[in-house]
Amino acid sequence: MTDSQELIKDVVCGMVKPKSQFNFSSQFDGKIYYFCSQGDKDLFDAHPKHWIPQGEEDNLK
Repeated sequence: MTDSQELIKDVVCGMVKPKSQFNFSSQFDGKIYYFCSQGDKDLFDAHPKHWIPQGEEDNLK
């Protein structure tokens, strides 16, 4: 599997699809998050810690 075929989850809407199919991304605390829509990206950018999956937030402290 190539990097562009890697399955990624949009942490806002929960959709899972190949990385190459995501058109939006944001970087937060050294990690890149991918989004299906500008709206999902905007929600994440406004409050990123709210959207980070449980377990990952421990790495942000």
